[in-house]
Amino acid sequence: MEKIFNFEDRLVRFAGECIFFTRQLEKIFENEYYKNQLIRSSGSASLNFGEAQGTIKDKDFIFKVS
Repeated sequence: MEKIFNFEDRLVRFAGECIFFTRQLEKIFENEYYKNQLIRSSGSASLNFGEAQGTIKDKDFIFKVS
């Protein structure tokens, strides 16, 4: 596996890996609930970081990343 140093690329890859992971889980109610949560939260982390990259001021970036 190659090393990825770009944080945004790592977040996108993490979101994709979460999807592949959840596909392997058994289809029971508890798993479905947490699968959906994991997919939503991992995807939003990469999208939120991408949005923070578009800020102009350092204070805005820190606010959006936190």
